Amino acid sequence: MDNRFTLKDFIFTVLLLLIIGSAILAMAQFNYVNKQVISLSKEIKTLNAQQLAQTQILQQISRRGLRIQAGGKVTTSTAQNDIRETLPDGTRYVCYPNPPLLPHNPYSRPDYARGDWLVENLGEQPRTLTPFVARDEGAAIVQGWVQESLLTRDPLTLQWEPWLARSYRISPNGLKITFKIRRRACFSNGHPVTARDVVFSYNTMMNPGVDDAPERVYLNDVKSCRALGKRTVVFTFKHPYFKSLEVAGGISVIPESVYKFKKASEFNKRGRLLVGSGPYMFDKWTSGEIVLVRNPRYWGPLPTFNRIIYRFIQNPQAALQAFLAGQIDTDSPQPSQWIQYTQQPGFTHTHHCYKFLTPAAGYFFICWNLKKPEFKDRLTRTALCMLVNRKAIINTFLHGLAQPMTGPFNPLSPQNNPNIKPLLYDPAQARILLRRAGWKMGPHGELQRDGQAFKFQILLPSRDPLIENICVYIKQQFAKAGIDMRVEPLEFSVMIQKIDNRQFSAYFLGWSGGIESDPYQIWDSASYADKGSNAGDFNNAEADKLIVEGEREMNTARRMAIWHQFQAVVYREQPYMFLYTPEALMFINQRFHNTAPVGKYGPLESNWFVPLKLQRYP
Repeated sequence: MDNRFTLKDFIFTVLLLLIIGSAILAMAQFNYVNKQVISLSKEIKTLNAQQLAQTQILQQISRRGLRIQAGGKVTTSTAQNDIRETLPDGTRYVCYPNPPLLPHNPYSRPDYARGDWLVENLGEQPRTLTPFVARDEGAAIVQGWVQESLLTRDPLTLQWEPWLARSYRISPNGLKITFKIRRRACFSNGHPVTARDVVFSYNTMMNPGVDDAPERVYLNDVKSCRALGKRTVVFTFKHPYFKSLEVAGGISVIPESVYKFKKASEFNKRGRLLVGSGPYMFDKWTSGEIVLVRNPRYWGPLPTFNRIIYRFIQNPQAALQAFLAGQIDTDSPQPSQWIQYTQQPGFTHTHHCYKFLTPAAGYFFICWNLKKPEFKDRLTRTALCMLVNRKAIINTFLHGLAQPMTGPFNPLSPQNNPNIKPLLYDPAQARILLRRAGWKMGPHGELQRDGQAFKFQILLPSRDPLIENICVYIKQQFAKAGIDMRVEPLEFSVMIQKIDNRQFSAYFLGWSGGIESDPYQIWDSASYADKGSNAGDFNNAEADKLIVEGEREMNTARRMAIWHQFQAVVYREQPYMFLYTPEALMFINQRFHNTAPVGKYGPLESNWFVPLKLQRYP
């Protein structure tokens, strides 16, 4: 980030040579065009489209000059006045007078129109929508439309940009971050977003009685969060932390006037109370769907759809049939469904079909409970991994639409250690390791150690045939070595409760991903307590030490070297059976326009719209 201006000067020089023959720009517009050309060069580089014609570049410049003001009015800005600079004392200062528009935003499209509904499948019904307490992906999706944070991330540049905040300052030592909140920012009840609301949100997350232990661990490095007046809030950190800006600026800001409580148990039980400053408001939650409606008081760029509706269809085949029948507008098909339908003549011409793998993708795994005697030693855990043909799982069950994992970092992320290769499928070597670990074959063909047969139960989410089929295959692989693995599908909420209470031997699940993640939440030994995410009790002093070193290393290259060492420790210990990171698969109803994936995050629903003549709902 500190080299930003040198890179700007270089890119501007190159692009200026390309466009100088096409237009002589007035000196009064110099700063504006300079900014837009730089922004475009990064977008072009990210999309690997350096060969775009000069006219296309100029067209993109004109499109990025459009701003949507609160109230929906489209205006042309000749000077956005966005500031991103390092001051003489080393302070980093970023100020966006207007909230940034998403790349590829739809507002300048000639057929853009507001209206219609977006109807999607949430799969499993959430247990709760309570901020900070809800842990399932569905709740996070719903909350994302209703609640906002001080910052947002550009999906192309990956830079953090002010959102509820108008500006932020980072002190030279990185220990203090000061946010100025926009005057227009307000909650859906009309109350302004204030520094006091930010402090309340932080204090709620840090309250030990609030059931948010997995989220709270990210705030352990925050020393204080203080309000200075109505619109200024200051986060002070105990020591340098590479994600300090993301942690402070990424907290969902909730209104104190709505959520204030005397006992934490009161907050935990507000299952269907969801209020925020976002473009949509929570309307209702029935047995069949959750409904969000447009927020008429929204302070920022007005959203496109009148309603967003989430339905609960757990069975993948039923979800696909609902999509084909027009009952939902999108579907994330199973790999077998993707292959079947994209090979049908004309299907890809009548539906938007997207397949992509990003460094932000998560991964699937089997977590071993290391407190159980059968999983206490790494030789056994390594042998279990070598008994499973993970390449066959990817090629057979996922039709090749995935990549193998060697640890907790995505293969496309710089965090991933490229020198670590997946453990080979080698049943013969696995049996040798099992013997070295003390396992012997019993009289009835079952492995035994210390008089106990090697048998255990694996938990997995029900109504997911892909995961269940994979587990049945793994069960068969283990059975050949004398290991009895029983498969137990459970409703997701029941499964999570068992994991939280540590009532499991093994479970099959997936973690979401990030461009660069902090391993602390899942892998630090302290994250076992208080229903933390380290449910398997991975307790390794070397790993704990590397996590702390990585968190406090602000130099990116040195930090990546630390993460590579950390991954090597995890690989050696094998606390998980790391399986695969899947390619994202998506079908979208063709009436939606502007749906193409953007940057590293895939299709952005905020960019979608339905032209007036194609709209289906009032």
